Amino acid sequence: MKYNLYLIGIVSMLISVSTYAQQPTGLTLTRAWELAYQNYSGLLAKNALLEEAEYAQKEIQSLSLPQMQLQLQNSYGTFAGSNGAFFPVPGVFNVNGTKADQENTTAANTFGSVLVDWKFFEFGKQRKTIKAAGYKVQEAKSGYDATKLALQVKVTSLYVGILYANSNLGWADQQVKRVKEILDLAVSLADAGLKPGADTALASSSYLLAKASRDEWTGKYNAGKINFSEVVPLTEIQFPQQSFMRYQALQVSSDSISPSHPYLQILDKQVRYNETQNELSSNKMLPSFSLLGGLSARGSGISADGTVNQDLSAGYNNTARNYLVGIGLTWNLSNIYTGSLAKKRTAQAVQASKFSYDLQKLQMNTALQAVSSRVSQQLKQVANTRMALEKAQQAYNLYLSRYESGLINLTELLQIQSLLQQVEKNAIEVQQEFWNLLIKKAELSGDFSELSSQF
Repeated sequence: MKYNLYLIGIVSMLISVSTYAQQPTGLTLTRAWELAYQNYSGLLAKNALLEEAEYAQKEIQSLSLPQMQLQLQNSYGTFAGSNGAFFPVPGVFNVNGTKADQENTTAANTFGSVLVDWKFFEFGKQRKTIKAAGYKVQEAKSGYDATKLALQVKVTSLYVGILYANSNLGWADQQVKRVKEILDLAVSLADAGLKPGADTALASSSYLLAKASRDEWTGKYNAGKINFSEVVPLTEIQFPQQSFMRYQALQVSSDSISPSHPYLQILDKQVRYNETQNELSSNKMLPSFSLLGGLSARGSGISADGTVNQDLSAGYNNTARNYLVGIGLTWNLSNIYTGSLAKKRTAQAVQASKFSYDLQKLQMNTALQAVSSRVSQQLKQVANTRMALEKAQQAYNLYLSRYESGLINLTELLQIQSLLQQVEKNAIEVQQEFWNLLIKKAELSGDFSELSSQF
């Protein structure tokens, strides 16, 4: 019994160690996304625009409440008048009459009023306006999601770019070590008189070229980390070392674009907004009914018998209080014509937005199917390149042994080393193209689960 428990404990420990060893160390891609969401100014700006749209919707909703106006005034001036009828402001006219013997004098006046105007029936205009504002909020939300998706693409591309540069740096460093081994071997054979001294110069030239290539990729790797700090502002970042050339079995994803994709949702909300505007243009041709109410209080230095008190405080004398309630109809008759033009205009806007949506969906579906086809073929290329790399490594080891035995010259060995170098570089490039295809596929499908499982 104790022996069985001991075996179970050993197996559990090995599974734990194996699982831990498979987990990437350093900054994971998922963590990089989270840090970018918290700090990237472009995404924060979209979030501010979303909140602005939400406040705009609430502002429009408040217009359905009764509108109240308060007016208070205290004035002092003449009150001479003349007979006649006038239009003092557009939409209002008054008729004045005055006694012929009225003197031109001054008096104080006080006035205050509260007016309520509640448009309780507008044939759906207010409801359609609120509905249109709601689509603007949804469009802003889709814009935020689209920016978030684009940020995911940017972070992933920069992240993979750093791993790509690091793999090339490791490749260049391996070339330096390999050529240094050849150089040391050429020097020892030349010192022993087994090989000509020219082999040393040739090997030294190859060694310096390998070091120059390593310096180049060191610069590119450091530049990649600086560019990455634009989206993930961390001073010290440790990236996983083995994840670039390693891949796991991929999940099967759909080759069709989901209607909920942020890039499509933006255009979909534009279509719905334009449709609502088209409906609203018809409603604007109709009148509005209002419930009106008002309270007023006024005073004057002029008494009922015509006596005038010119004191400033006399404006609070001879007060009068009134109220007025009623139902009003407001109808801009010119909207009957202009509304028909607006309806035709918004109908064209609806058609244009629908065509834009259909075009975007077609382009994304076509691109996704093309990328999916390339991904499957790229996987085969990755596998074939790995097998070619193993064969090239075996060939190099054999030729290195033959050079040590004096069976081949240095030129032949350097040619084999150059071939191995090209195969190794090609393996990195093929892997990089594979990741780029996965990034493009993730952007088109809106699903980054395949990439998050790799890094």
